[in-house]
Amino acid sequence: MTCYFQGCGEKGTTKEHIPPRSFFPDGEREQLLTIKSCEKHNNAKSVDDLYVLAQICMNASPNNRAREVFLNKVAPQLGFNNDALRKKLAADAVPLPGGAVKYKVDVARLDEFFTALSCGIVYKTCKTSLPKNYKIGHIYHNFIGQNDPEIQAIESEIEKFYSGKPMGFMKFGEPGARNENIYAVTIFGLPDYKSSITVVHLFFGVFKVTSMLTLMHEGMSE
Repeated sequence: MTCYFQGCGEKGTTKEHIPPRSFFPDGEREQLLTIKSCEKHNNAKSVDDLYVLAQICMNASPNNRAREVFLNKVAPQLGFNNDALRKKLAADAVPLPGGAVKYKVDVARLDEFFTALSCGIVYKTCKTSLPKNYKIGHIYHNFIGQNDPEIQAIESEIEKFYSGKPMGFMKFGEPGARNENIYAVTIFGLPDYKSSITVVHLFFGVFKVTSMLTLMHEGMSE
């Protein structure tokens, strides 16, 4: 069986968890989805897992179980490696009136994480990896201040359009996620890679990311 990652033809010799094990409270590991991965793609995003989890929890807390996961999974790691994670999260932070703080987000790290997660979800659903002729991009609905008003309006419409469950002909499939309090996912698209695909990730019922997997036809530019 080959690796789950788009365009990778290496043999899947290791087991990858989607989302990572660290995202789930202790005692709920039975809810984890697993896929086959080569060693490269199993380890490539591991450095981003904790950073992404911290960002998700900070933007979802105190809703649902985000605060619990932050305290148990993220907080104990803040002081490791000379406070590396704490420094990364606090870099370029801006104090706001009332004691709140606005944190800068390393979107490139989130993009790598959600590209891998989307590839994993599609692989788990179809048992084959995403074809090479798909371009992947992500919309982070909980973050503010990244785009101009026109782009934010477009992203808001995308969020509305891809809310709820897909209509029958757009049911791409189900990966079998079993703990929606932590992570829920909905996939829109024609089965068997016959169209572009939209993957809606929802963490703790609050933090939403829409991954757009665009089918690039011959002659289209990237």
